[in-house]
Amino acid sequence: MLDGAYPTLPTGLTKALSLKQPFAWLIANGYLLVDDRTWGTQYRGPLLIHASKGLYEAYYDYLKSSTDIPLPTKDKLEYGGVVGLANLVLCCRPKELPANISREQRAHFGGVNQEYFGFLFDQASPLKLMPCRGKLGIFEINLDELLTAEPIAQAELF
Repeated sequence: MLDGAYPTLPTGLTKALSLKQPFAWLIANGYLLVDDRTWGTQYRGPLLIHASKGLYEAYYDYLKSSTDIPLPTKDKLEYGGVVGLANLVLCCRPKELPANISREQRAHFGGVNQEYFGFLFDQASPLKLMPCRGKLGIFEINLDELLTAEPIAQAELF
């Protein structure tokens, strides 16, 4: 949220997904509705969006030069922590996604492998950066501990 306030957050252990920038920013801000993965999940519900310490530079440069998305500059993107919250509503093969999902909401760069799984998000909200370590796959973060920790200590929790 721009004012630093948090929307209504889940409590306790909360599922999270780590993504490189600018994917994390795009999902947290509602520009990218589908993230493609090589693996699927049965999980549906709230999902913290974690920005890893990596940047997919070719994708970032493509978005800056080819779209009107108001991406922050590379030095203003946040890394190494939770940057948003979204609701994971569907995980399916690309052909099974709702027809009203535009290419721009799904993939801004290159094609999509038909064997991958699309994670469909809605109700995305950006959050003030909460530093912490990410993990592969869907993992859990104890939000109560993260929110009560000093910012320097947050990164050490996970």
